[in-house]
Amino acid sequence: MRPSTAAWLVGFIAIIALYALGPVLGLNAATPPILGMPPLYSWFVLVPLLNPIILGVVYLIDRRENAGADEDA
Repeated sequence: MRPSTAAWLVGFIAIIALYALGPVLGLNAATPPILGMPPLYSWFVLVPLLNPIILGVVYLIDRRENAGADEDA
């Protein structure tokens, strides 16, 4: 498997895991508050901030691997 394909697959699994595992990890409790929010709310505020970072890393891996490829083809 090419590194860029593996990176996209890992990135996809990581983003799905962020959304799916937050409530399962016990963040569905009302206390203690994190930045004034219940833990589950703070998790769903944090996840959209992490998604661009994950996808940016995947993009950089893909770009580095395909640096010599012709983009117009």
